[in-house]
Amino acid sequence: MTSAVRDRAPAASFAPEQTERRPVMLVTLDISFDERAVEEAVAAALEANSELLVCLGVTLPVGNANAAARRTMGNPVVRDEIKAIVTNARAAGARVQLLVYNSPRPISATVTVARTREIGLFVFGPNRKRYGRLRYWSHARTLRRKIDCLFWPLD
Repeated sequence: MTSAVRDRAPAASFAPEQTERRPVMLVTLDISFDERAVEEAVAAALEANSELLVCLGVTLPVGNANAAARRTMGNPVVRDEIKAIVTNARAAGARVQLLVYNSPRPISATVTVARTREIGLFVFGPNRKRYGRLRYWSHARTLRRKIDCLFWPLD
Protein backbone atom coordinates (compact mmCIF):
# COMPACT_ATOMS: atom_id res chain seq x y z
CA MET A 1 0.00 0.00 0.00
CA THR A 2 1.40 3.33 -0.96
CA SER A 3 0.11 6.61 0.32
CA ALA A 4 0.30 9.88 -1.48
CA VAL A 5 2.18 12.54 0.42
CA ARG A 6 1.61 16.17 -0.33
CA ASP A 7 4.70 18.28 -0.45
CA ARG A 8 2.89 21.60 -0.23
CA ALA A 9 -0.34 23.08 1.08
CA PRO A 10 -3.21 23.67 -1.29
CA ALA A 11 -3.46 27.15 -2.72
CA ALA A 12 -5.73 29.33 -0.65
CA SER A 13 -7.12 32.66 -1.57
CA PHE A 14 -5.90 35.42 0.74
CA ALA A 15 -8.03 38.45 1.46
CA PRO A 16 -6.61 41.03 3.83
CA GLU A 17 -8.88 41.60 6.80
CA GLN A 18 -10.26 45.10 7.10
CA THR A 19 -9.84 46.67 10.52
CA GLU A 20 -12.34 49.09 11.93
CA ARG A 21 -11.02 52.65 12.07
CA ARG A 22 -12.24 54.26 15.25
CA PRO A 23 -12.10 58.04 15.58
CA VAL A 24 -9.71 60.10 17.66
CA MET A 25 -11.42 62.50 20.07
CA LEU A 26 -9.68 65.72 21.17
CA VAL A 27 -11.53 67.37 24.07
CA THR A 28 -11.38 70.57 26.07
CA LEU A 29 -13.89 71.99 28.51
CA ASP A 30 -14.00 75.64 27.42
CA ILE A 31 -10.28 76.14 28.12
CA SER A 32 -7.54 76.66 25.51
CA PHE A 33 -5.93 73.49 24.16
CA ASP A 34 -2.53 72.20 25.15
CA GLU A 35 -0.29 72.24 22.04
CA ARG A 36 1.11 68.75 22.70
CA ALA A 37 -2.39 67.32 22.94
CA VAL A 38 -3.36 68.85 19.60
CA GLU A 39 -0.20 67.52 17.94
CA GLU A 40 -0.77 64.01 19.35
CA ALA A 41 -4.43 63.90 18.29
CA VAL A 42 -3.79 65.11 14.75
CA ALA A 43 -0.79 62.80 14.30
CA ALA A 44 -2.76 59.80 15.60
CA ALA A 45 -5.72 60.52 13.31
CA LEU A 46 -3.43 60.89 10.30
CA GLU A 47 -1.44 57.75 11.12
CA ALA A 48 -4.54 55.63 11.64
CA ASN A 49 -6.38 57.27 8.73
CA SER A 50 -9.33 57.85 11.03
CA GLU A 51 -11.61 60.77 11.74
CA LEU A 52 -10.61 63.46 14.24
CA LEU A 53 -13.39 64.78 16.48
CA VAL A 54 -12.51 68.15 18.00
CA CYS A 55 -14.86 68.60 20.96
CA LEU A 56 -15.68 71.59 23.11
CA GLY A 57 -17.70 70.90 26.25
CA VAL A 58 -19.31 74.04 27.66
CA THR A 59 -20.64 74.07 31.21
CA LEU A 60 -24.28 75.08 31.38
CA PRO A 61 -24.98 76.87 34.69
CA VAL A 62 -27.82 75.25 36.62
CA GLY A 63 -28.46 77.99 39.17
CA ASN A 64 -29.90 80.34 36.58
CA ALA A 65 -33.46 79.73 35.39
CA ASN A 66 -32.66 81.28 32.00
CA ALA A 67 -29.57 79.14 31.44
CA ALA A 68 -31.28 76.73 29.05
CA ALA A 69 -32.30 79.62 26.82
CA ARG A 70 -28.80 81.11 26.84
CA ARG A 71 -26.72 78.19 25.70
CA THR A 72 -23.46 79.41 24.30
CA MET A 73 -20.92 78.12 21.86
CA GLY A 74 -18.20 78.61 24.45
CA ASN A 75 -15.38 81.06 24.94
CA PRO A 76 -14.74 83.05 21.71
CA VAL A 77 -10.96 82.69 22.14
CA VAL A 78 -11.30 78.90 22.35
CA ARG A 79 -13.64 78.86 19.34
CA ASP A 80 -11.05 80.76 17.28
CA GLU A 81 -8.37 78.33 18.43
CA ILE A 82 -10.57 75.39 17.41
CA LYS A 83 -11.12 76.90 13.95
CA ALA A 84 -7.35 77.08 13.50
CA ILE A 85 -6.93 73.46 14.68
CA VAL A 86 -9.61 72.24 12.28
CA THR A 87 -8.12 74.21 9.37
CA ASN A 88 -4.58 72.95 10.04
CA ALA A 89 -5.71 69.33 10.49
CA ARG A 90 -7.69 69.41 7.24
CA ALA A 91 -4.70 70.93 5.44
CA ALA A 92 -2.60 68.03 6.72
CA GLY A 93 -5.11 65.58 5.22
CA ALA A 94 -7.22 64.59 8.25
CA ARG A 95 -10.97 64.19 8.21
CA VAL A 96 -12.19 66.50 10.96
CA GLN A 97 -15.52 67.02 12.65
CA LEU A 98 -16.30 69.69 15.27
CA LEU A 99 -18.62 68.98 18.20
CA VAL A 100 -19.80 71.59 20.70
CA TYR A 101 -22.05 70.51 23.56
CA ASN A 102 -23.59 72.32 26.53
CA SER A 103 -24.22 70.47 29.77
CA PRO A 104 -24.44 71.14 33.48
CA ARG A 105 -22.16 68.08 33.81
CA PRO A 106 -19.64 68.35 30.96
CA ILE A 107 -17.57 65.36 32.15
CA SER A 108 -20.62 63.06 32.00
CA ALA A 109 -21.57 64.52 28.63
CA THR A 110 -18.03 63.88 27.36
CA VAL A 111 -18.24 60.24 28.46
CA THR A 112 -21.57 59.89 26.66
CA VAL A 113 -20.20 61.40 23.45
CA ALA A 114 -17.12 59.13 23.58
CA ARG A 115 -19.23 56.00 24.08
CA THR A 116 -21.75 56.99 21.41
CA ARG A 117 -19.06 57.69 18.83
CA GLU A 118 -17.07 54.52 19.74
CA ILE A 119 -13.80 56.40 20.14
CA GLY A 120 -10.48 54.64 19.59
CA LEU A 121 -8.22 57.27 21.19
CA PHE A 122 -9.34 59.89 23.69
CA VAL A 123 -7.08 62.94 24.03
CA PHE A 124 -7.89 65.11 27.04
CA GLY A 125 -6.39 68.36 25.89
CA PRO A 126 -7.09 71.42 28.03
CA ASN A 127 -4.13 73.63 28.93
CA ARG A 128 -3.12 72.27 32.33
CA LYS A 129 -1.98 75.62 33.74
CA ARG A 130 -5.25 77.36 32.92
CA TYR A 131 -7.41 74.39 33.86
CA GLY A 132 -5.79 73.90 37.27
CA ARG A 133 -3.52 71.01 38.17
CA LEU A 134 -5.81 69.26 40.68
CA ARG A 135 -8.94 69.77 38.60
CA TYR A 136 -7.13 68.47 35.52
CA TRP A 137 -5.95 65.26 37.21
CA SER A 138 -9.32 64.68 38.88
CA HIS A 139 -11.19 64.99 35.59
CA ALA A 140 -8.57 62.96 33.71
CA ARG A 141 -8.82 60.15 36.27
CA THR A 142 -12.63 60.13 36.03
CA LEU A 143 -12.57 60.09 32.24
CA ARG A 144 -9.90 57.37 32.14
CA ARG A 145 -12.04 55.13 34.37
CA LYS A 146 -15.28 55.64 32.44
CA ILE A 147 -14.10 55.57 28.83
CA ASP A 148 -13.15 52.22 27.33
CA CYS A 149 -10.45 53.19 24.85
CA LEU A 150 -6.87 54.39 24.69
CA PHE A 151 -6.38 57.55 26.73
CA TRP A 152 -3.87 60.38 26.36
CA PRO A 153 -1.97 61.60 28.37
CA LEU A 154 -0.52 58.34 29.58
CA ASP A 155 1.09 59.83 32.68
